[in-house]
Amino acid sequence: MKLSESNLFTKRSIQKLLIPLVFEQLMIVLVGMVDTMLLSGISESALAAFSLVDSINQLLTQLFLAIGAGGAIIAAQYIGNRDRKGAENTATQSALMVLIISVSIALPVILLRSPLLHILYPKVNGGIMGYAQQYLMLSALSYPFLALYNSGISMLYAQGYSKMSMITSIIMNTVKILLNFLLIRVAHLDVTGAGLATIISRLSGAAIVTYMLMNQHAPIHYTRPTKVRFLPETNKRILKVALPSGFENIIFLAVKLIIGIMIAGYSGAMIAANAAANTISTYLGIPGNAINLATITIVSQCIGAGQGKEAKQFSKRLQMTTYASFVLTASLVAIFINPLIQMLNLSGDAYLHTRKMVLIYCAVSVFLWTPAFGLPNSLRAAGDNKFVMYAAVFSVVFIRLIGSYVLGNLMNLQIHGVWYAMYLDWLARAIFFIWRFKSDKWLKHRLV
Repeated sequence: MKLSESNLFTKRSIQKLLIPLVFEQLMIVLVGMVDTMLLSGISESALAAFSLVDSINQLLTQLFLAIGAGGAIIAAQYIGNRDRKGAENTATQSALMVLIISVSIALPVILLRSPLLHILYPKVNGGIMGYAQQYLMLSALSYPFLALYNSGISMLYAQGYSKMSMITSIIMNTVKILLNFLLIRVAHLDVTGAGLATIISRLSGAAIVTYMLMNQHAPIHYTRPTKVRFLPETNKRILKVALPSGFENIIFLAVKLIIGIMIAGYSGAMIAANAAANTISTYLGIPGNAINLATITIVSQCIGAGQGKEAKQFSKRLQMTTYASFVLTASLVAIFINPLIQMLNLSGDAYLHTRKMVLIYCAVSVFLWTPAFGLPNSLRAAGDNKFVMYAAVFSVVFIRLIGSYVLGNLMNLQIHGVWYAMYLDWLARAIFFIWRFKSDKWLKHRLV
């Protein structure tokens, strides 16, 4: 069967799915840059507090974010199986679960924010600690809205409503930028302004996506009128997908935090170069991240429809598209590397470190990013989450973490050694996932 002849997706429908996703990912990166510029007007203590609290936020939110993504995979498989009621129940149960879990996490964080921060960061000075406590409380208040937004947006992805997700994302991020400008730069509310902007923007995003999913004509929607009831079998299916992904992300972020502590012991130029190279490297993955979202939608629906052969064909075509996108973005970044780095106002040493790191990243990412981070989305979409979790956790702990210490500290390559260890992690992941994909074992994990 040719790809364009599938009864689920055509080339045109895939293009209609992908284009808004690419634009949405581009907007997220650009909004992040503008947001950083606005926040840079606050004191260094406030900026340090933002960084410390964001590390905590990323860890604390992984469970309900994973449940939203896991529910979307189940719902997409139900759509492929033409079971609209199953998709509806999954969407509704996912929303209830993420709301309950996010509130359960937010309340103790708000009440215990002071001892939590003192345990994690005992050496932080009073000024930073004060800002951190304030921002953590405001961040925690936004957890339920973030949970509903991400769960809802995942459901829009699952049914191919990428244009709606793009519109929602644009509105939410525009609200955040405007409020940051008004509350930080105009009203001079500093951290309080940034926290309020986060709460209101996430509330607006959650409200919009919830309204969209109340449309009973949509393939995936919430039950209306809303009834608070729990379906054990549906919740079990969601958790089967969500828990491995959540655990994988928590371990990844924990390792990243440990490596960050290691990097903090290097020279100021290397620390700045690491931050700069991380910023520039995000540009390369804009189309790749969009294709990953499309992969989940397409492969999940194919698996739900019992079309394993088509799922594999679509996956191959999407991975080839990802390879091509990295050739394009890596080439552009390599060509414009000097002006890109100059925008960051780095010192001479930091400039040289950044240039070397980014150029190597461009070369390696063309070959390894797709099988390391694109291919596992096909496995996840089919329900093969445990294998992805085992492979990713093994690789990040025993190759990236240990490799960073050996190459960075013992071999004295410092920040460059840390990045080389990251590439070895990518290589290991690529080997694991290519082997699994070719074995066809991932096709035997249908969830509905």
